[in-house]
Amino acid sequence: MILRPTRTWAPASAALSSALLLALAYWNVADLVVLQDHPLPTLIFLPAMWVMLAVAVTLRIPSDRRSRRTTTRVFGATGLVMLCSGCLGSAVAFFDVGPSGRHADQIDHMSSADGRYQVKVFHWQAMLGEDGWDVVIQRRDGLRGVEAYAGCLYSEASGNYSGVQSVEAGAVRIATDEGPISIVFDPKTMHVTQRIPVDLCPGYD
Repeated sequence: MILRPTRTWAPASAALSSALLLALAYWNVADLVVLQDHPLPTLIFLPAMWVMLAVAVTLRIPSDRRSRRTTTRVFGATGLVMLCSGCLGSAVAFFDVGPSGRHADQIDHMSSADGRYQVKVFHWQAMLGEDGWDVVIQRRDGLRGVEAYAGCLYSEASGNYSGVQSVEAGAVRIATDEGPISIVFDPKTMHVTQRIPVDLCPGYD
């Protein structure tokens, strides 16, 4: 009886599925709140993804062609793929923009007492260097997050952003150098019914 070269399809599929799940989790697919609040370390995720992918490819090779040299080449090739993917991800993150379409960095956030609602504040700079802040409110819907843009502040018009004073179901209060500002939204639809006045961020809202 002639033994045919075998491929371990089931373990290979399991390893590939694990690599895909790690990739989906790492890039926070579907806005998973639990992953946004507790980002998992890159030094754990990327090597694990690389190993799972390399194992999946190696196991798809017929057993009579699977050798130490072949395995080394597979790990090297998949490592190069992971490196290129990481560089591409870094480039995308560099050109990424905030909720309002501007390049911005999250600088502050606060959650309601029950943890269901959250406000995020993103800082950006105008062309002449003036400071601006975008305000986004979020509702946790299970593991997912539903966001709504609540407007922006501009240092030349509304003073500097100071901090978040309170977050409740349907209301957010933020502080500026010129005094507090209230934001009102529908807790169910996340429609903002009272946003930051447009004249506090003229030309950028």
